[in-house]
Amino acid sequence: MSTEANVRTIQGIYEAFGRGDVPAILDRLSEGVRWEAHLDPIVPWGGDYSGKTNVPRFFDAIARSADILSFEPREFVAEGDRVVSLGTFGFRAKATGREMQTRWIFVWTVKDGVVTSYEQFHQPGIADAFR
Repeated sequence: MSTEANVRTIQGIYEAFGRGDVPAILDRLSEGVRWEAHLDPIVPWGGDYSGKTNVPRFFDAIARSADILSFEPREFVAEGDRVVSLGTFGFRAKATGREMQTRWIFVWTVKDGVVTSYEQFHQPGIADAFR
């Protein structure tokens, strides 16, 4: 697949996330997808959710712990099967009521139109919303 097609795959995932359509996201993942959110342990959706059957727990953790105020992918850098996206995420932590606007970097691997790997990184301050 071309780098442009890989970017379109990731953009489609972001559109599905915006609609709350987790099944559409899962349709774009390999069975053995590596799915990791590298976050402070206090952030409820941090951790390893590898394997397609585990990924819904990632989205459940977000939905249970945060009210999403904004999600804005702003830039895509792609080469070969790798897509790196940069953007911002605004949310309110349900447990504390604190609002946070964080910058993020997501690293995707797409092979033949299917995501085989995803890694999420946020600026360190994201954990403060949950303290």
